[in-house]
Amino acid sequence: MTFSDKQYAAKWVDDYLDLYNTAVQLGDVAWQEDILRTLQAKDQHIQLEIISGIKVDLWLKFDSINRKMVTLYEQLRNNAFSEQEKRSVLEQVWEFKLQRILIASKLKEYHLSSPSK
Repeated sequence: MTFSDKQYAAKWVDDYLDLYNTAVQLGDVAWQEDILRTLQAKDQHIQLEIISGIKVDLWLKFDSINRKMVTLYEQLRNNAFSEQEKRSVLEQVWEFKLQRILIASKLKEYHLSSPSK
């Protein structure tokens, strides 16, 4: 776990303890038991939440790269570039494609290795 993961885990536990205190104040025994079961499996729940956040970040990066690529393709279509300028833009597109492949492979790893919620 990284430092931020540890911070996230501590916040997650604090939030569930707050929920537990609320359930106690309300006298809702079923809710208390449900929260206790969740807290007993906290490591799994926290790991799923962390992985979910990582996936969201990866998808945001993927989408950002797609938007940049669309912009570059539009520039190629709408502007008269010299061969050198065109080559430079195409090299940028290629670099974005490589970044997208890396992100897609990370997403695939997380998809295959993480159990569903």
